[in-house]
Amino acid sequence: MKRFKLSLVAAALAASASLAACGSDAPSNTSNTSNTSNANSNAAARATPAAPAAATPAADEFAAARADYNQFCVKCHKEDGSGGLVELDEGEKVKVPNFRSEKHTEEQFVRKITNGDTDEGMPAFKNRLDPARITALARLILHEWPAGPASGPNAAKPPAH
Repeated sequence: MKRFKLSLVAAALAASASLAACGSDAPSNTSNTSNTSNANSNAAARATPAAPAAATPAADEFAAARADYNQFCVKCHKEDGSGGLVELDEGEKVKVPNFRSEKHTEEQFVRKITNGDTDEGMPAFKNRLDPARITALARLILHEWPAGPASGPNAAKPPAH
């Protein structure tokens, strides 16, 4: 009886390995000539579904952009993106826009972050952040504080997602 159980386990393992190797749902042939063992091993292979691969949690696609936001933007735009009246280190006060009411496309935010905006006192970040990080910041802003698409003759089309 012990030999039968061992051969059954061995046949089931061989069938599982064969199925995993070729990706086929068809039962595999084993070298065991016993009809009972074959029937039992095939039934065991069908009855024991392959364990699903452990789902890996998706990395936060905005983690790096959040770190940049906390380093470069939070002082003026605040953690909640509300902006408002901000006093700069030099004592100058600037009115920082609220991201919830800023209706810009990704391209417009990228341009503003890259080149700054002297009318709003926004510094340029093209010498501090590479284009990929600037684009990630623009996407973070649009994701966290959606204000709707920009409109008007100068509005660029929003990117397709």
